[in-house]
Amino acid sequence: MASPVGDTGAKSVTRPRAFTIIDLLVSISVIAVLIGILLPSLSAVNETARRVVCQSNVRQLGLGVVMYANDYGGYLPPSRYLPNGPYGGRVAPRPDKMLTLRVPFVEEIPVMSAWDGLGVLVHTEYVDVAKVYYCPSHRGENPYSKFADNWLRNRGEIVSNYHYRGEGPVSTSIRNAPARTTRLLWAIDPAHSSLIADGMRVRSDYNHRVGVNFFRADLTIHWYDDPAGQLALRLPVDKEAADPEVVREAWHEFDRSANMD
Repeated sequence: MASPVGDTGAKSVTRPRAFTIIDLLVSISVIAVLIGILLPSLSAVNETARRVVCQSNVRQLGLGVVMYANDYGGYLPPSRYLPNGPYGGRVAPRPDKMLTLRVPFVEEIPVMSAWDGLGVLVHTEYVDVAKVYYCPSHRGENPYSKFADNWLRNRGEIVSNYHYRGEGPVSTSIRNAPARTTRLLWAIDPAHSSLIADGMRVRSDYNHRVGVNFFRADLTIHWYDDPAGQLALRLPVDKEAADPEVVREAWHEFDRSANMD
């Protein structure tokens, strides 16, 4: 039978439909939405990991302080910024400055050293790894990179991301206690005495924004929950306006939080 006119006998071919610009835009939009949903979760996971590293740093520093005390007559590492420091009261008490590990200038007096507070652990080699003194969550003006050269050359000012108390409340079990606070580790109330914490001189020192890691005299690490950032809001923005009383009250809050554990 003859083929109809115009019929060449070839079969029609159905071509696959290509992506249009509309399809591409929709796909990009979906991917963007998914990324937007996942990013907060990933950020939270990363912050949790950084907090674990921070806790490890605080624990190492705390154990270093205890080992120092065991070898130096029970006394915690000294600081010129303590109210009853070992340097004859030459400097007014400034607990807000006790993030300082090494002061830039030291008077030529044999008993004085450029290393101060937790920095004494560097000098005595109990904890001499520089990055242990820095929190991975820190976003303020004292990152490790700022002081790396001073660490390398053992000179100039060095500031850490962790606050040192240098003393603690006298245990209520000790009769006729001579002072409300003491540098003698054995005389400190172990379960209600915070000794090391995340920085709190100024607001940018507040490493985690929603709370603070702190080390207690009973060798335990705790988390002070501050989801609204109330403690951070009490801290000044400018270090020239740093307030010793705010830091003292923060230590007292950490001490009191032991009753709620």
